[in-house]
Amino acid sequence: MKKLLLAAAAAVLVASTSHADAQTVAPKREMRGVWISTHISLDWPNRTQTPAQQQAALKAILDHNKATGMNAAFLQVRSQADALYPSNLEPWSYYLTNQQGSAPSPAWDPLQFAIDETRKRGMEFHAWINPYRAVATASNQGNTAMYAANHVSRAHPEWMLTVGTVKILNPGLPAVRDHVVNVIMDIVNRYDVDGIHFDDYFYPNGTTGDDDAYYADPRGFPNTAAGRADWRRDNINILVARVNDSIRAVKPWVKFGISPSGIYRSSTDPAVGSPTSSGTLQHYSAMFADSRKWIQQGWVDYLTPQVYWYIGQTGSDYKLLVPWWNDNAYERHMYIGLADYKMNTTGWTDPNQINNQIALNRASANISGQIHFRHAFLQADPLGYRSSLKNSTYARPALLPLMAWKGTQAPAAPAQLSAAAGDNNAVQLAWAAAPDSADEYEKTRKYAIYRSEQREMDLGSPANLLGVTDTATNTFADKGVAPGQYYYYTVTALNRLSVESPRANTVSNDFEAPAVRTREVSVTLANGTASITAADLDGGTSDNWGVESLGVSRSTFSCSDIGAQKVVLSAVDKGGNSASAEATVQVLGHVPQPSISVTRDAGEATGLPANTIALGYGPQSVTLSASDAAGVSTFSWSPSSASGAVTSFAPTAAGSFSFTVQAASPESCFAQATATVNVIDARCGEGKVMVCNKTGSQSHPGAQVCVSPNAVPALLKKGSVLGACAG
Repeated sequence: MKKLLLAAAAAVLVASTSHADAQTVAPKREMRGVWISTHISLDWPNRTQTPAQQQAALKAILDHNKATGMNAAFLQVRSQADALYPSNLEPWSYYLTNQQGSAPSPAWDPLQFAIDETRKRGMEFHAWINPYRAVATASNQGNTAMYAANHVSRAHPEWMLTVGTVKILNPGLPAVRDHVVNVIMDIVNRYDVDGIHFDDYFYPNGTTGDDDAYYADPRGFPNTAAGRADWRRDNINILVARVNDSIRAVKPWVKFGISPSGIYRSSTDPAVGSPTSSGTLQHYSAMFADSRKWIQQGWVDYLTPQVYWYIGQTGSDYKLLVPWWNDNAYERHMYIGLADYKMNTTGWTDPNQINNQIALNRASANISGQIHFRHAFLQADPLGYRSSLKNSTYARPALLPLMAWKGTQAPAAPAQLSAAAGDNNAVQLAWAAAPDSADEYEKTRKYAIYRSEQREMDLGSPANLLGVTDTATNTFADKGVAPGQYYYYTVTALNRLSVESPRANTVSNDFEAPAVRTREVSVTLANGTASITAADLDGGTSDNWGVESLGVSRSTFSCSDIGAQKVVLSAVDKGGNSASAEATVQVLGHVPQPSISVTRDAGEATGLPANTIALGYGPQSVTLSASDAAGVSTFSWSPSSASGAVTSFAPTAAGSFSFTVQAASPESCFAQATATVNVIDARCGEGKVMVCNKTGSQSHPGAQVCVSPNAVPALLKKGSVLGACAG
């Protein structure tokens, strides 16, 4: 298994050997934290400065971290049982006012100030606490400036455990655990912190002298070396579990994590520990810190092992340690503590050492980011490594990793996203704020802005994350757009755990509508119809970004449309801008205009109209002829089913007979004409014709009579008809 770990680590290293690689694979979500140490004023504050000067210095630190690309600040607020905030439990820090227990003047709350200023810069704020250290150097305990009368080392000397030159709160005492939990929950209850963070100070290496605590509360652990070691680890476990449970009970969104030293245990068996030198400090045995159990049990949301060795270092090799921690994340977050403070020291002369370590982190599936120790070294920028972080590795923004186990509720989506042209080609985005909620998980803390050359952008791609607002403002300016560059934009809302809302609508920085040009088109009907496409009408439509679609107001035509028709060509560009122009479509073809002429054929003259036949005057027939005044057509008749322009009719009985001709043009346009042929039965006798006299007497209405042909015209005028009466 050790060989497998070595091979995997080597493969990762080959894939990540330059800071340029670290940038190209920068994830969308990544912890980028900075430790800001207040112990002995390593980073801040200067205890001789005024509050105003201290405030300005902290702002400058946060500005620097923000500019580097960081998204979280870990400020030490309790370094040795003191407080960087007003507290009824522990005295004001000596490192703030130069006199422990003395409040700053003029009064201010450094913790609240730090939270506010960190949030203004869009970063998470984690309160960094040393749970056990009470007196860093025992010889200084008599210094009343450094240790006030109400400091725990004086108020409760029975709680002290002295190991070498350090005094700590004895982890084996229930009263100590109560006190530490009370201090932490005082912070959690009074301040809107994003996280509580422990560093690596538990039992100091070489701990002895805790017999009384063991005998008072052995809890079944045997009085052997192994039993006492397990008892000490259990003391720490009890505290860690209690802190976790206490935080979750009141503010389940507050993160809780610990940063142990970088080696859990050394072993060739990865189930036991990492493949590192057996002589190196192992916090499981030396500090009685069972960090793997904490994360296995879900007592912490993350671990940040301090892997303070360079890549390739003999005995403790970064590229071997990180894969081991990667394999022991247990579905929680694993961040890596980086030794920025070692840059430009022996073994750390490669300017890209930190960048390469980050590249290895990014290539490890369960490593979710890193925390840098510490600010002063980022500020000093040895070998230009911080400049490289700023300009390359951290050049793109990153959201904080999701902690699904803490809640996945999302804020509501922003709406009405709009874009406008700003100065110097900037794009000004604005949107309607996401509706707020009383639910802490649904409150909007800030917004993520996405930009892509594709309308359907992938929000999971880190390349599309343009920026993140520092606060819940509803505006953003994209100042990185060159003339002639066009992009799509959308926005999501983020809650305090960086859970994203659904996306807003999509807009672009293309504010210019397309120029629509048309041309005249002629189409000939076929089978009674014709069609066109937008391309047929397009006479060279153009756009500054690109035409995405063309459309026409109508695309099909029929016989009723013959002639000039006005059609609108519309264009939509990639930015969603639209324009239109009118074009003329000439629809070619003709609709028939048929007519029927009726001609009496040869036969005995009756003196009747041409469309009237009298039976009884010998053979009688008519010829019906169709014509199209509009052009050439073909004809079909009904009810005779004859085709052609001419048909004939020779009746055998009286009646009124209608004939319809349908004319069809070559383009399959149709029209009809109708003619009626009247047939009378003149067989009443010689010289008589039959008439239906509809104006008969009251007793014989509609009488059928035979009359002289000379009387027919008069009867017809009165409403009578030739032939027999119907029925």
